[in-house]
Amino acid sequence: MPFRSNDCAVAGCNQAIVVLGTILRASLRALDLTGEVYKTRVGDALELAKLGRSLRQDELTMACLTGPLCHDAGQIADDLDPSAQRSGCADMLMRKGSKILAYDTTYEAFLETLKSVPTPHSTAVVVGAGPAACAAVGACRQLGFQFVGITSRSWVSTEVLHDSSAAAKLRDLGALPTLWPSIDDTLQTTNFSREMRLQFSELATFAQVIIQTVALDPTSNDIRNICDIIPWTQTRKNAVVCDLVYGSQPSPFLLEAQKRGLTAIAGVDLLTTRGLRMTETWTGTRPARAPIHAAAVRACSRTRDE
Repeated sequence: MPFRSNDCAVAGCNQAIVVLGTILRASLRALDLTGEVYKTRVGDALELAKLGRSLRQDELTMACLTGPLCHDAGQIADDLDPSAQRSGCADMLMRKGSKILAYDTTYEAFLETLKSVPTPHSTAVVVGAGPAACAAVGACRQLGFQFVGITSRSWVSTEVLHDSSAAAKLRDLGALPTLWPSIDDTLQTTNFSREMRLQFSELATFAQVIIQTVALDPTSNDIRNICDIIPWTQTRKNAVVCDLVYGSQPSPFLLEAQKRGLTAIAGVDLLTTRGLRMTETWTGTRPARAPIHAAAVRACSRTRDE
């Protein structure tokens, strides 16, 4: 399908692009602006470069990205917005004049959301090691959090953690990568390993902010395993919990937070904020939140039922 110069493309993980596409279309309608939002396939570096050419050749004005693509998107841009510089990732590419600029609107969504919550900025913990985790770490550090602990399901041993390029990137952003907490004694081969596994759980007990960034089906067993690494009965009573799993109903992770009276911020709320920031950067105007959020919730319900 040929693009037009006032159009944008959404690429990446299927559910994310459906919901983000809905948010962007609803935003254009709310602002009474013309333009199409296309779903497009970008699965590797060659297809990402092709998308960049569409921007340079005035076939598109903006591209929205999700998933692992965000690690490399900044490489095809001429300049990085401070948001992309602070997260090391880019989820939005926009043509401005003859240049392509890269932004990280997930970082901006975390920054805006956490600024609005009256909680001390001392300690945060993050689950996951992808682009969204980089955005969360960058936002926490920008807000002045002194400690940001982070863990990933793939960090099952000290050797894996030491060799992980994702862990190295997150260290550079100011995070403390730790082993994945496990009750499997076969993984705990040394006292050092046991201490490393305890480190994340201990950080979570006094963290003011807990952020889950792994994109999962809310009904999967994996989300339950992620829930279990947080010592919910020992967390601060004023902790803020964010979960990027989005749907029309609260995720199991957020249900655990709500059960204990913690402030819970759903993935659809963060995704709505991201879409509003993206629309504002793209068009220069930010639409009202309520109708856009309602459209996002409806889109989440449709993708769940399909």
